[in-house]
Amino acid sequence: MAGGTIRYSVLVLAILLLVTNVLGRHELEEKRRDVKHRHAYAAMMYMGTPRDYEFYVALRVMMRSLAKFQVQADRVVIASSDVPVQWVQAMEKEDGLKVVTVTNLKNPYEFQGGFNPRFKLTMNKLYAWSLFDYDRVVMLDSDNLFLQNTDELFQCGQFCAVFINPCIFHTGLFVLQPSKDVFNNMVHELEIGRNNPDGADQGFLVSYFPDLLDQPLFHPPANGTKVNGTYRLPLGYQMDASYYYLKLKWNVPCGPNSVVTFPSAPWFKPWYWWSWPVLPLGFSWHELRRSNLGYASELPLVLIEAALYISIIIVAKLAKPTCSKLCYNRRPEKCSAFMQVMLKVLVLWSMAATYTVPFFLIPRTAHPLMGWPLYLLGTLSLAIVVSSFFVLPSLAVLTTWIGLAGSLFVMACPWYSSGIVRALAVFGYACGAAPFVWASLVKILDSMQTHLEREPYYPRLGEVAQGTEFSKLY
Repeated sequence: MAGGTIRYSVLVLAILLLVTNVLGRHELEEKRRDVKHRHAYAAMMYMGTPRDYEFYVALRVMMRSLAKFQVQADRVVIASSDVPVQWVQAMEKEDGLKVVTVTNLKNPYEFQGGFNPRFKLTMNKLYAWSLFDYDRVVMLDSDNLFLQNTDELFQCGQFCAVFINPCIFHTGLFVLQPSKDVFNNMVHELEIGRNNPDGADQGFLVSYFPDLLDQPLFHPPANGTKVNGTYRLPLGYQMDASYYYLKLKWNVPCGPNSVVTFPSAPWFKPWYWWSWPVLPLGFSWHELRRSNLGYASELPLVLIEAALYISIIIVAKLAKPTCSKLCYNRRPEKCSAFMQVMLKVLVLWSMAATYTVPFFLIPRTAHPLMGWPLYLLGTLSLAIVVSSFFVLPSLAVLTTWIGLAGSLFVMACPWYSSGIVRALAVFGYACGAAPFVWASLVKILDSMQTHLEREPYYPRLGEVAQGTEFSKLY
């Protein structure tokens, strides 16, 4: 009896030890998974601009590209508290990002002369110095395109940035060492209104680090150790896209060609569908998005618009242009000249709307190979409607459409030796196409004038039509 009790106790003890060992290993593995990297790539996100969604997409694409390069660092988003919850969840669960929620820093420069309202909340970038869990942070803007792994940047000192402008460093990418003292001092400088020429993060940081131009150029030590102090980063870590457009290839001898930035006007950012072939690098950005994030959010709307435009073409072709009697019906003599001018203005306005309305209906962040065909389809459908409605010569109305399609092929040609040759080719094409476009416009106006001069052959409403061959326009 006693022997059985002892054996039972030993068995229970062995099972407990086994379970404890298994649980201990599992807990150790969980702890290893939760271990944070000592470094981080960080970007900020805030709301309040007409392009919030575009920058949200751009940020996700950039962060996913970093994961593709297997960077040995956390990827952090400094998000204002009003960023939509579904966006935060998507970044955390789908992209594996760490989202740090912050309160917007008040910008004391928003009322100074020349201030651009879209930079009102860019001071949130200073929160990068409050990421105290990390030894080094690479702070990024969303308009960066990574060409390779850049983890060697974490070897740089307390502050490092690139001079893409000869005299002013760029804040689209810089390295920093988080510090409570520096962060508190920066907030204090904001409160007292430190000199800031542009009222944005760029001007503030340039003012805060005024001597960076005199600092040595950063070269990462081969043994992987960190350096201390402030350094200028080689230009290859923040290549302005305009460098590429001169030769249609990168030619930056200073440092590795690692990161492309697009510090241009908002309408020329690479994530817009019209960026390519107008700006060749736009296609590279969209291909990066296609392989990392996809276009599931834009595709349904693109398909709906395409179906709508096809329906418009079918209806316009099947319907007879009976509205010609309304457009060209006889008027009292005293109103004739005025009505003719107004009708011509209406035609010209309609033709202008043909090429502008579809542009604004297409989802801005669609792929260029979705956006441009949809735009051409939309303009074609509306051009057919205008031609049918006003009984205009179809070829003359479509001349501008044909010229536009041709210009896209000229810009998309992949065999230009340099950006200058490409620009000259586009300019030459425009000069060659301009006479045809002008001739088509003259023909349209002449056609309208012919219809207006033939108006006596139209009966007034309620009158019996004369049975002559001139009683029809077509």
